[in-house]
Amino acid sequence: MSAPILNCPCCKHFIGAKDRSEPLTCKAFPKEIPFDYLFGKVDVKSIKECNNGIGYEE
Repeated sequence: MSAPILNCPCCKHFIGAKDRSEPLTCKAFPKEIPFDYLFGKVDVKSIKECNNGIGYEE
C-alpha cells in the first residue's frame, strides 16, 4: 500500500494547523482545505486557481 503524495504542504500559500485537532488550511481555503484537494483527487498543480483567486505556487 502506498501513501498519497500531498501537494498542498509544498505550496507557498499553505498555512497548516495550530494542532492536530484543527483542520489544515491555506490562503485559498482559510477554514479547511477540502479532502479532494489535500489528497490528490484534484491536481492542484494543473489548475489555474484553487479558490479565492489563489492557485498552487511552489
